[in-house]
Amino acid sequence: MSYFVNNTLRLVRELRDESLAGLPDRLWSIARPKLLNLVEEVGHKTGLGSLVARSYRGHGISLMFHEIQNDVDTELRTGCSAAQLASAIEALKATGRDIVTIDESLARLQDLSSRPFALLTFDDGYRDNVSNALPVLEKYNAPMTLFVPTGMVDRTLKAWWLALRHMIQTSDTFEVPGMNKQFETQDLASKTGAMRSVTGWIGSSQSRADHILECFAQSGWAMAQLVARYAMDADELREFAEHPLVTIGAHTQTHRFLSNLDADTVHSELAGNKAFLEELLQRPIRYFAYPYGSEGACGQREADIAKAVGFEASFTTRPGHIFTEHQENLHLLPRIDVGYAPQSSAALASRLSGLHRAMTTGLGSPVATLA
Repeated sequence: MSYFVNNTLRLVRELRDESLAGLPDRLWSIARPKLLNLVEEVGHKTGLGSLVARSYRGHGISLMFHEIQNDVDTELRTGCSAAQLASAIEALKATGRDIVTIDESLARLQDLSSRPFALLTFDDGYRDNVSNALPVLEKYNAPMTLFVPTGMVDRTLKAWWLALRHMIQTSDTFEVPGMNKQFETQDLASKTGAMRSVTGWIGSSQSRADHILECFAQSGWAMAQLVARYAMDADELREFAEHPLVTIGAHTQTHRFLSNLDADTVHSELAGNKAFLEELLQRPIRYFAYPYGSEGACGQREADIAKAVGFEASFTTRPGHIFTEHQENLHLLPRIDVGYAPQSSAALASRLSGLHRAMTTGLGSPVATLA
């Protein structure tokens, strides 16, 4: 049975189980992304998207990736393929942007007569960034920045998203006690649906993420082994960092939601990670990316701490382009996630043009939140 049919059946099951009071909100949650996709398709095919989004196009743009997977379906579409990375690079070049280092981007941000730029950033330190992403980057001579948490390298990270994926991959039914919901996970559509649903439920709550970790521990799997399956170790990271296209940035010690932590712990998370990477790689670590990076996961408090720790610029996941106004606060820079699969050419084009931000903000401010 096709993915489309299975996905439709999954939605029917979920609607059947929904209360009458919650049905309108659930229907809208299904319809809204479909409507946005339709607008993106029309905008892409007619050229109107670029016209509408003209004021949303900044001098710079930062794209975010995580895993560059061999088989995106096996990994429940939580990353993208090397071919999709290549398509994103070609699309960037077609818009007239140069792919540059963060150093160069900050210089160009001060000179609007310079050519528009793009950044390629990768989070967490996955081994497939070496095997699958690097050959693509070499082909296009495209520099990248990899933001690495300490716990990925030393295998201490409580990577709830890896645990969640593993449990769904290996189960025909899946239940999250804190969510009070059981999922049928017998095909790709239901597995990816469960992955999205639970991830959305977690939001920016560390206590909800801990529910996943508890389920994983009770199932008898070893977190260190799971992290080791996917992430670079210290020797691999050292070798990767020597590549001329690669810059290493920081990503905290434990990859927790910083907004859930007190200020002293946040400072320790950032400073400890910076010191760990500098000792390991024998070079300054000048840039930082917030785990999760949403408005619920980090804000001005975290930006002030990042600056105090000594980072020169820090990146969120608040979608939008980079404008000269962002020089007012280089520690809340926007990034756009294009590293998920599947992704249509229209969806990518809307993010590169600024149309996606125009739509999702209701034609609000082109400049993603500075504070």
